[in-house]
Amino acid sequence: MIKHIAMWRLKLEDGDTRESVFAVIRETIAAQRGRIPGLLESEAGLNFSTSSKALDVVVYTVFTDREALQGYHAHPVHMETRARMDRYLSSGCMVDYEVA
Repeated sequence: MIKHIAMWRLKLEDGDTRESVFAVIRETIAAQRGRIPGLLESEAGLNFSTSSKALDVVVYTVFTDREALQGYHAHPVHMETRARMDRYLSSGCMVDYEVA
């Protein structure tokens, strides 16, 4: 099993709030469920920490194996997700790891 965690700092446009942008992200991540082979779980969270090291949003996903994660990155549904969300993301980082 593979766990994929992405964390982002948000880029807000005029009229946006962290909460309104997060609602788009949460809805978009949820829309992937059941549409990408090997994607077992997904969730998004809005950070409440005020630390200077804190990022705004985390996305947690679980895949059956490394091949499923690789397929996810190229899958048309994930491309739709990126097209919808990337305009709100200024920077980020990710971790992929395997569990037994």
